[in-house]
Amino acid sequence: MIDLHTHSIFSDGSDTPEELIEIAHDSGLTAIALTDHDSVNGCVRLQSAAQKYPDLSAINGCELNVKHPANMEIIALNIKNLEPYYERQITLLKYRNDACLARIEKLQKLGYHITWEDVAFDENGNQRKTLAKPHIVNFLFKTGQISDKDKAYTEILGKGGTAYVETKAPTPEETIDFIRQTGAVSVLAHPCLIKLNEADLYNEITRLKKCGLQGMEVQHSDMSADEIEKYQNWADKLNLLKSGGSDYHGYNAHYGIKLGVGRGQLNIPHEYIEKIIAASGK
Repeated sequence: MIDLHTHSIFSDGSDTPEELIEIAHDSGLTAIALTDHDSVNGCVRLQSAAQKYPDLSAINGCELNVKHPANMEIIALNIKNLEPYYERQITLLKYRNDACLARIEKLQKLGYHITWEDVAFDENGNQRKTLAKPHIVNFLFKTGQISDKDKAYTEILGKGGTAYVETKAPTPEETIDFIRQTGAVSVLAHPCLIKLNEADLYNEITRLKKCGLQGMEVQHSDMSADEIEKYQNWADKLNLLKSGGSDYHGYNAHYGIKLGVGRGQLNIPHEYIEKIIAASGK
């Protein structure tokens, strides 16, 4: 069993890359991918920590935000050369931080008591490389300004919410091409969360396949058993590589999710990563 979608303290997760490796090993996983949002800063530490467990494959990845009206993200898996991602993330992380600053300003106008400094530093006083919605939500919850984190994501910070701000990002086509040029594999993240009806979603995935998309997640913590079967069938029909992951964030977001198994329904076979590695660089 494997997990190809996880987050660490280098984006909006609560665990260090070293802690992710320990949890993966203790959970009996055979492979784990670190896919922080727009950042590969944790990948070197992930690889270093995995050296003590020869039976656990550590995969460099990155979940890249894209400009799309239906809330889309694309994951790069099996990144062998981190340098292009380090260069690209300078701009992408600035986009994320600018969006968070704009959210904080909107929240202040709405009467919430929150400043940039309130979320810019972690529990140990270290400045975060990038800010994300969970840092804002957790602060508002900790200070008693909200009582329901899930509602905060949808009704306050989500699209159409009172403090919604869109994050600037490249197009899906540009992102897919970038991933291809770096020799990694492009995978559509959590199709179950893309805000399109079923027919339009299938057509959009078909279009992206023609643009070079190589794979799609067919298992995710927010997928039902029926959805998992449906997306597996779509991947087979479109000749896309299959991927899957819990989207684990620790205690920061996506609550109740465990590494590898999600909410208990995930069972992602090792053969997925074997085929992804075989396709890298092609």
